Amino acid sequence: METICGLAHFGLYVNDMEVSKKFYTEILGFQFAFETNQEGGPHLCFLRNGNCEVELIARPGAQLPDGHFDHLCLRVTDIEAAVAHLKKHGIATEFPIREMPQVYQGIRMVMFRGPDGEHLEFNEFC
Repeated sequence: METICGLAHFGLYVNDMEVSKKFYTEILGFQFAFETNQEGGPHLCFLRNGNCEVELIARPGAQLPDGHFDHLCLRVTDIEAAVAHLKKHGIATEFPIREMPQVYQGIRMVMFRGPDGEHLEFNEFC
């Protein structure tokens, strides 16, 4: 379809909006874009980092199991520095940095979890 020009955002269900906002802004460097919290509706917060945008969605009283989306992949320019930053904040990776020459023209990647168990990935293009 010709009118699609890129990714708009990923919607991510969260248990605690403030905990998730702090994680995405203070640890991953996202910037606040927009927030709304209408009575009787979900609390929505949009955060942006470069051309990547995440919509955090909190529904009062809802408990989320792991797997409320598959994963969110964030592109990084220095994966070692990104992993060191996670470790500095007490966030473990699921495995060491992997080299994947078969993906695109080659990537380096690692997976980790956010505060609600969301599956996150860092990619560095070779």
